[in-house]
Amino acid sequence: MRIRRKYFLCGVLCIAVLLLGACKGQNERENKEQRKLSAATKSAYKAVPTDAIAILDFEKLEHLIPILNDTTNFGRGIMQKNEPLVKFQEIIAKRKVFNDCHVLFTLHYSSKNEVTFLEILDMSTVPGYSGIISNVLDSVAHTSRKYNGCDVREYPDGFEVTTHGSLLVASSSAFLVESSVRHLANGSSILDFHDFTSVLEETGGVECMYLNHRQIGKLFSGFVTYDFLKYSDFLLRFSTWSALEINPRQKNFISFRGTTYNNGDPASFSSVFLSQEPAESQIGKILPASTMFCVSLQISGMKSYLKAYRDYLEVNKKLNSYLSRQLSVTKNGERTPQDWAVSQNFTEVATAFCVIGGKYNWFTVAHIKPSGWSRLFGGVKDKIGRPKIKSFKQRGYFASVFGEAFSHTKEEVYCRSGEWMIIGSRKALTEFIKGGSHISLDSYLNRTPASDFLSDKGSARVLFNIKEGSDTLFNALNPYFRKVFTSSIKNKNFEYFTATVGAEDNKVIAEVDFYAAKLAGTPEMFKQSGTHQQYIDSTIKVSLGPFLLVDPQTGDTSYIEQSPKFLSIAFSDKDHKGLWALPFKDTLKGSVGQVVYGNKVHMAFIVADRLCLMTKRGAYAGGYPLTLPKKVACGPAVIKEGDNYFLLVINADNTITKYALDGTPAVGWKEIHAPEFTRELPRQVTMFGHNYLVMRTIGATRIYNLDGTEVTARNWRRPIAKDSRIVLEKEGYIKVMGVDGKEFLFNLKSGRIKKL
Repeated sequence: MRIRRKYFLCGVLCIAVLLLGACKGQNERENKEQRKLSAATKSAYKAVPTDAIAILDFEKLEHLIPILNDTTNFGRGIMQKNEPLVKFQEIIAKRKVFNDCHVLFTLHYSSKNEVTFLEILDMSTVPGYSGIISNVLDSVAHTSRKYNGCDVREYPDGFEVTTHGSLLVASSSAFLVESSVRHLANGSSILDFHDFTSVLEETGGVECMYLNHRQIGKLFSGFVTYDFLKYSDFLLRFSTWSALEINPRQKNFISFRGTTYNNGDPASFSSVFLSQEPAESQIGKILPASTMFCVSLQISGMKSYLKAYRDYLEVNKKLNSYLSRQLSVTKNGERTPQDWAVSQNFTEVATAFCVIGGKYNWFTVAHIKPSGWSRLFGGVKDKIGRPKIKSFKQRGYFASVFGEAFSHTKEEVYCRSGEWMIIGSRKALTEFIKGGSHISLDSYLNRTPASDFLSDKGSARVLFNIKEGSDTLFNALNPYFRKVFTSSIKNKNFEYFTATVGAEDNKVIAEVDFYAAKLAGTPEMFKQSGTHQQYIDSTIKVSLGPFLLVDPQTGDTSYIEQSPKFLSIAFSDKDHKGLWALPFKDTLKGSVGQVVYGNKVHMAFIVADRLCLMTKRGAYAGGYPLTLPKKVACGPAVIKEGDNYFLLVINADNTITKYALDGTPAVGWKEIHAPEFTRELPRQVTMFGHNYLVMRTIGATRIYNLDGTEVTARNWRRPIAKDSRIVLEKEGYIKVMGVDGKEFLFNLKSGRIKKL
C-alpha cells in the first residue's frame, strides 16, 4: 500500500532528517542568539549555483564528517564509504587545520534523474591554506584541466575539485563544478534571490538546512518513483524558502525548528496558517496506537480558514476546480460542503492510516466543539452502549473542503463517540468501535521516549511511525534509496517522526521531531486476549532471491536472483555459476516460477506490474512483458491444471487473482477476498485425489478449490490456525489445529467437523 498525494510531505521532511540527523549534538552552541551574517559566510554562498534544491550550512567541517560515514543514524548508508565524496572527506579530515572551516553542502538535480552533491569549503581562516590544500589534492593521482581560469583536478573515480581564491569547490559532477566557477566569475549566485537572502539574514547563517520550494520537484525526481512526481506540487507552493535549524535534545532524539519565508503572500500555502491560532492536537485520544500515518488540521476558525484557503487557490488559478469539486458532491437541497463544514464546529480534522483487525484501513476523524448541553451530558450515550453506526451521507465533503489528503477513506458509515465523529468503511468501523482490543495513541506514546510528540501547538501536523510503516513510505522511493533506507532501520525497534506547522509572531513556524533507537522494550499496540497477541505484522516483504528453479520437463535445477542496488537479474546454473545478467528498472515481486509455453520452458516472474516470460537464455517470449490489470504486491505462484499453467498473485488490495499466461484472469475464477491480511502466496496441494489451494493469512489457514471458492468458509465457527499442520485422515477428513490450539477433524467436501 502506498502513501499518496500530499502525504509525501513527511517523506521530504524525513530526507532532511536523513541528511542532518547524524549530527547528534556535534553542533550544539551555547549561544542561541542569531549571529551576524559574516563576510566569510557570504563569500561561500557566492559559489552556490542558482539551481540549488537545498543547502546544508555547517559552521565547521568537523560537523559534516559524521554524516558522511555514520553507521547508527536513520540516514545510515545514504553515503556509502566507497563513494568519492566520502573518500575525499577522509583525505581532508587528516589535515585537522581544515576542521574549523565553514562548509556548505548543496543538492542539485542532474540530467541523470538523480540528486548530485556540491561541496564548498571556505579556507580563509587557515594560514597558508593555498600550499596546504595543494599538497593534499596532489597527494592522490589525478589529471588536470583548465576551466575559466581555474585548475580543475579530475580523479579516477569521477570526482572533481578546484579552488577559487579561498574557496574549495568539489563534486562528482563536472557540470556542477563548472557551474560554481561560472557563478564566481560573473558574480551571480543564490544570493541574487531576495527571498533566500532574507531567510539567510534572519537565521544569521546559523547551521541549518535551507530548502528551495521552487525546486522541490527536482528533489522528488531524484528520490521517488515516477508515480509520485506529480505530488510535489503541494511543497512547491508551500513557500519560497524554508530554514530548519538543528536542535539536539538528547541521544537518539533530534528536533528541528524552522521558519518559512513569504508567509503573507497568498500564493504560498503557508499563508493559510496565519489565519489560525495554534492548538494542541487531540487525535491521540481517539486514534489507536497502530496508527502508521496521520495528517491533521487544527481549526480555530472555520470561516477564516476557508477564506485564506480560497485566496490561496484563487492566486494559483485553482479556485474554479475547487468549487467544481464541491458542486459535484453536493446533492439537490443539501448544504454545500463549505456550509456544512462551518455548521459542524470542527476544531480538528484528521485522516489516518491504521491497523485494525489485522488489516490496514483509512479513517477520517473530526473533533467537534462541545456545546453547553454536551458539556453537561457528555459521554452519557457512550456509557449506555456502544456508539451506533449510521450511513454517512456527506461523501466527498471532507476531501472537497480540506483537500485530497482526505480522499482515501471509504466513507460508508460514521459514528459519534463523545466529541468525535469517526468515518470509515462499515467493516473497519465496526471493528474500530468494538473497544477493548486496541490501545490509544496517547497511551502508547506516553510509554515511549516520544511522549511529547503530540504536545506541540500547531495548525497542521504529520505523524509517521517509521519503523512499523516503513514499507508504506519506502514504496514511494526509487529502488536504490528504498534498499538503503530499509537497511538503515534494521537495528532499531522504534522510530517516530512528527512535523508540526503553525503561526507565531506573524510567521509560519515548523517543528520537526525525530526519534530513532533500539529500546530495551517497546509497549504493545494492542491489548492481549488470552494467550494470543492480536497485533500481527501486516506487511509483505518480497525477496530478491536467489530462487531455485526446477525444470518441469527435465528436473534440472538452476537459480535466478536480482541485485538489490543495480536491479540486474542474474541467471546461474546448478553450481551457482553465473551465465548471464540483464538490467531492470524495478524489483521482482518475490517469486519466480517455471512454465511450459509454446513447447518451451520459460521463467515466469513479475517486475513492477508487468508479467514476464523469459527463456533460460534471457530472451522474452513473443509479446512479453504484459501489464497486469491490477497492482501486484507479491507473486507469481505457478499452478498446473492438466497441461495448462496458471499464475496466482497477491494484489495490492489484498485480493488473490489467478491469471492465465496471457495476463487475463482465468475463466471461472472467483477472486479471493480473505478477511485477514495475506502475505504468503497460496500453494497447490493434492488431497484425496483433488487439487486445492492452501493459503496462510496472518490469522488463519484457508483452503480453496482451484476456481477460488473457499472450502473452509463453511467452518466459520472453528477457523484453522495459520501454522496448523494438515494431516490426511480417512473418508475425506483432514486433521488440523484451530486458532484456540485444539485439534479437530474437518471434511473437505461437506465442511463437517468432528471433535477429537
